[in-house]
Amino acid sequence: LENAIKLTFSESILAALPIASEKDGKIAVKMNKHYLSDTSGMSIWLGFFLKQSVRLDSKRTWFKSIRNYPENTEIDTRLTYSPGKVIGLHLPNVPDPRYIQVGVHYSIRKLPEEPMTPRINDERVGYLPTMHKDFTREKKESFFVHYANRWRLEKKDSSAALSEPVQPIVFYIDRTVPENYAPYIMEGIEWWQAAFETAGFKNAIIAKRAPTPEEDPEYDPADARYNTVRWNVSDQVLYGAIGPSRVDPRTGEIIDADIIFEHSLVASASKGYHRYGGPRETLMSIDPFLKQFWMTEEEKAQEIDFNDIPQLRGKSYMFCNLTNQMADAIHFQSIAMLDRGFIDPDGEMPEEYIGDFLRFVTAHEVGHTLGLRHNFKSSGATPFTELNNRELMDEIGMVGSVMDYPSPNIAENASEQGYYWTPGLGTYDYWAIEWGYKDVDGEDEWEQSKNLESLAKMSTEKSYLYGTDEDTFANGALDPRINIWDLSDDPVAWAKERMAIVDDLLQSGRLDDRIIPADGDYVPLRWAVQTLFIQRYRASLVAVKNIGGQYTTRVRKGGSRLPLDPIPAATQQEALDFIIANTLNSDSYLLPPGMLSKLVDDKMWSWENNPMSPQRRVDFPLSNWVAGLQNGVLTNLLSPALQARVVEAQYSVDRPFKLSQLYGGLTRAIWTNNSVPTGRTAVWDRNLQRIYTQKLIDQLMFPFPGMPQDAIALSRLNLRRVRSTARSALARPGLDDETNAHLMETIARIDRALDASRITSF
Repeated sequence: LENAIKLTFSESILAALPIASEKDGKIAVKMNKHYLSDTSGMSIWLGFFLKQSVRLDSKRTWFKSIRNYPENTEIDTRLTYSPGKVIGLHLPNVPDPRYIQVGVHYSIRKLPEEPMTPRINDERVGYLPTMHKDFTREKKESFFVHYANRWRLEKKDSSAALSEPVQPIVFYIDRTVPENYAPYIMEGIEWWQAAFETAGFKNAIIAKRAPTPEEDPEYDPADARYNTVRWNVSDQVLYGAIGPSRVDPRTGEIIDADIIFEHSLVASASKGYHRYGGPRETLMSIDPFLKQFWMTEEEKAQEIDFNDIPQLRGKSYMFCNLTNQMADAIHFQSIAMLDRGFIDPDGEMPEEYIGDFLRFVTAHEVGHTLGLRHNFKSSGATPFTELNNRELMDEIGMVGSVMDYPSPNIAENASEQGYYWTPGLGTYDYWAIEWGYKDVDGEDEWEQSKNLESLAKMSTEKSYLYGTDEDTFANGALDPRINIWDLSDDPVAWAKERMAIVDDLLQSGRLDDRIIPADGDYVPLRWAVQTLFIQRYRASLVAVKNIGGQYTTRVRKGGSRLPLDPIPAATQQEALDFIIANTLNSDSYLLPPGMLSKLVDDKMWSWENNPMSPQRRVDFPLSNWVAGLQNGVLTNLLSPALQARVVEAQYSVDRPFKLSQLYGGLTRAIWTNNSVPTGRTAVWDRNLQRIYTQKLIDQLMFPFPGMPQDAIALSRLNLRRVRSTARSALARPGLDDETNAHLMETIARIDRALDASRITSF
């Protein structure tokens, strides 16, 4: 097999260089041109983001520094790239967009002389994988072997139940980190110390302030021997915070890690600031699922697909989007605190609350550097009724894992407010670190894996629930307990409470007094309303996932649980009723009289704000936002995958929730019970009727791949019901022109669709 592999797989040649000298069997070559070339493939990355070809300008490249250390060489270069077209290129953070300077750092690291004994990864515990394909496993289920990424921790005293490690994991807080934020970050790092104690290690992870040049002139944060936390300032928010690490590809041993914070992360927290685009743009940014249905062909062609970048293909599990989408969550916390008088309108969020947030984000990113994957199911470890019980939260955490994407906790009753963010690690974090780092008997990794089985079996317990990216974002994600931006073991109850809080903030009439200081402008009020709408949307999606859903559990044969458990029909119906009453009910979006006149757009020019942009409106497009929010929920609710699961469930259970119940409920709520909308929300109701009718027509005429045939047939049936309702309504006397026109156009559209022929797939 070794001979066959050598024959089959070739190597990649990065460069051909002339030999400068040979002596004692050693060869020296001059590497200047290699490192000052495009060997990093940066032109590909820039080309993806700029959507055009980009070339390296070799005359504008140089070495910023070259440093050699005992086990690594660090080469820092500055490369200049030129785009093919400058016209229309918007790069406000580059002085001259014709010449884009990029820092490319090469770190050459010597691997450990003695490879670490790897740990076989287990799908029930969330560790980042290092994998290889072993062709000697032809008698096994798979050729692939997966190792869990983790640090090499060895006890100083191997006989002690609790011992310090020979080499602890040390993170240096770089001098770029503002002094007032450094203590919170250090605390977030050392949250993990208690978790390592469950694995038998004391002081396994330590945070230190990086030395000054006077204290240690040799310290260099770019030196791979140092794990660092660094601070960055970006003109445009790119990531918020990231925690990459480097591993030994032979074993999965983590050999160094670095965490970077963007200053915008804290700026958002302290100012409660977030700028939004229109509803379509904003909703697609927070709900990427909408893109496949809402984007035009031209937009899809322009969309960056990271699978097109060779280094990232098939590695979506490596991406962390926590802080990139947290701005609206932090803004929501700020709005709630302003409304309740915890912050003055002309003041800033107290630093202690920023510190709570920084500790959590730090612990999350450190968790990645320890090898842990996301755990979006972990919120189910915390009882909904206990979210504001500080004593219990200190004990078990507000979420089962800091590797979750939780929403800030806002109590419905301000007097009962507990922590906004988790005060420490969760129960899953302790268990996962124990599984990954405890000493285990066994001659090799396979025998050690068997001896970890009793610990891994605990994955079915509420405290250790685990569900990650592919359980959450994939088209087939179906467990309503696995969400981002939720809290507690009862997501629907939490969503109902969040809706009630948002509605109170929107409709109380006190929001402008609490948001805007006496002499302040009105722009923040507009952003606040948009933030609250987004919170309503996120809560709606939590309910949507119940319909056609199943509870999933990562289990193996022999236990009392099965991998899939259908959600009861009554629970699905309750979720649909909640969506109809709160999202598809236009009254939910009413604002107090006079507020709409205050929601003015930002008129201050900057390279981030162009008041003359196309489609820009000085007044607030409330009708567009209501239609966008309702359209987004309906798009999720009528997705092919969800409808296919509803159909499939009719085989699995005796009394299933049927697709006809979904369509019947929507048709009654949107059309039958409101055939002639009236009052202030009449425009919104007519818009919703158009959106729903058009979705039925599209499903009938142009069904998306995977759409079940029952859905197509029910679309035709419900179009006939809508047409019948519209005809009856049209016969009423005294209708205004808008209603007459709407009903007539609806009937005409349905007639065209029902009369047209459709190419079927059978």
